[in-house]
Amino acid sequence: MTGIFQPHLYSRTRDFADGFAEELDKLDVIFLMDIYPAREVPIERVTSEIIYQKMKNPNKRLVSKSTLMEDLKKIKSEIEVLLTLGAGDIDTFVPKIKEMLF
Repeated sequence: MTGIFQPHLYSRTRDFADGFAEELDKLDVIFLMDIYPAREVPIERVTSEIIYQKMKNPNKRLVSKSTLMEDLKKIKSEIEVLLTLGAGDIDTFVPKIKEMLF
Protein backbone atom coordinates (compact mmCIF):
# COMPACT_ATOMS: atom_id res chain seq x y z
CA MET A 1 0.00 0.00 0.00
CA THR A 2 1.29 3.42 -0.98
CA GLY A 3 0.45 6.55 0.98
CA ILE A 4 0.76 10.27 0.48
CA PHE A 5 0.67 12.20 3.75
CA GLN A 6 0.32 15.95 4.06
CA PRO A 7 0.82 16.92 7.70
CA HIS A 8 -1.68 19.53 8.91
CA LEU A 9 -0.41 22.26 11.21
CA TYR A 10 3.11 22.85 12.50
CA SER A 11 2.13 22.33 16.12
CA ARG A 12 0.42 19.01 15.38
CA THR A 13 3.45 17.81 13.40
CA ARG A 14 5.75 18.74 16.27
CA ASP A 15 3.53 17.20 18.94
CA PHE A 16 2.66 13.95 17.13
CA ALA A 17 5.74 13.27 14.97
CA ASP A 18 6.56 10.01 16.80
CA GLY A 19 3.06 8.63 16.31
CA PHE A 20 2.87 9.74 12.69
CA ALA A 21 6.20 8.06 11.95
CA GLU A 22 5.16 4.84 13.67
CA GLU A 23 1.90 4.58 11.75
CA LEU A 24 3.27 5.69 8.39
CA ASP A 25 6.02 3.06 8.67
CA LYS A 26 3.29 0.45 8.18
CA LEU A 27 2.85 1.49 4.54
CA ASP A 28 4.93 -0.09 1.78
CA VAL A 29 5.80 3.31 0.29
CA ILE A 30 5.16 6.72 1.80
CA PHE A 31 5.41 10.18 0.27
CA LEU A 32 5.62 13.00 2.84
CA MET A 33 4.45 16.38 1.61
CA ASP A 34 5.18 19.77 3.11
CA ILE A 35 3.12 20.80 6.12
CA TYR A 36 -0.18 22.49 5.36
CA PRO A 37 -0.09 25.48 7.72
CA ALA A 38 -3.79 26.44 7.75
CA ARG A 39 -4.10 29.02 10.50
CA GLU A 40 -0.55 28.74 11.89
CA VAL A 41 2.64 30.57 11.15
CA PRO A 42 5.69 28.33 10.68
CA ILE A 43 7.45 27.06 13.79
CA GLU A 44 11.21 27.16 13.51
CA ARG A 45 12.75 23.77 12.59
CA VAL A 46 9.33 22.08 12.32
CA THR A 47 8.98 20.51 8.87
CA SER A 48 7.88 17.17 7.45
CA GLU A 49 11.47 16.09 7.80
CA ILE A 50 10.86 15.63 11.55
CA ILE A 51 8.54 12.73 10.73
CA TYR A 52 10.82 11.53 7.93
CA GLN A 53 13.84 11.28 10.26
CA LYS A 54 11.88 9.24 12.81
CA MET A 55 10.64 6.72 10.24
CA LYS A 56 12.31 3.36 9.75
CA ASN A 57 10.66 2.61 6.39
CA PRO A 58 13.33 2.63 3.66
CA ASN A 59 10.67 3.46 1.05
CA LYS A 60 9.97 6.99 2.24
CA ARG A 61 10.25 10.13 0.17
CA LEU A 62 9.99 13.82 0.96
CA VAL A 63 8.08 15.59 -1.80
CA SER A 64 6.64 19.00 -2.49
CA LYS A 65 3.46 19.94 -4.28
CA SER A 66 5.50 20.67 -7.39
CA THR A 67 7.28 17.28 -7.41
CA LEU A 68 4.56 14.91 -6.16
CA MET A 69 3.08 13.92 -9.51
CA GLU A 70 6.44 13.30 -11.14
CA ASP A 71 7.55 11.18 -8.17
CA LEU A 72 4.32 9.16 -8.31
CA LYS A 73 4.79 8.53 -12.04
CA LYS A 74 8.16 6.92 -11.29
CA ILE A 75 6.45 4.13 -9.30
CA LYS A 76 3.12 4.06 -11.15
CA SER A 77 3.46 0.38 -12.12
CA GLU A 78 4.05 -0.61 -8.47
CA ILE A 79 0.95 1.12 -7.05
CA GLU A 80 -1.87 -1.27 -6.17
CA VAL A 81 -3.63 0.79 -3.49
CA LEU A 82 -3.01 4.49 -2.93
CA LEU A 83 -4.10 6.44 0.15
CA THR A 84 -4.10 10.22 0.36
CA LEU A 85 -3.94 11.35 3.97
CA GLY A 86 -4.22 14.85 5.36
CA ALA A 87 -6.55 17.71 6.14
CA GLY A 88 -4.94 20.38 3.98
CA ASP A 89 -5.30 20.72 0.23
CA ILE A 90 -4.11 17.21 -0.65
CA ASP A 91 -7.59 16.56 -2.04
CA THR A 92 -6.79 18.84 -4.97
CA PHE A 93 -4.34 16.20 -6.21
CA VAL A 94 -6.92 13.40 -6.36
CA PRO A 95 -8.19 14.17 -9.90
CA LYS A 96 -4.60 14.40 -11.21
CA ILE A 97 -3.63 11.16 -9.48
CA LYS A 98 -6.71 9.38 -10.80
CA GLU A 99 -5.97 10.54 -14.33
CA MET A 100 -2.34 9.42 -14.06
CA LEU A 101 -3.24 5.96 -12.71
CA PHE A 102 -6.12 5.17 -15.08
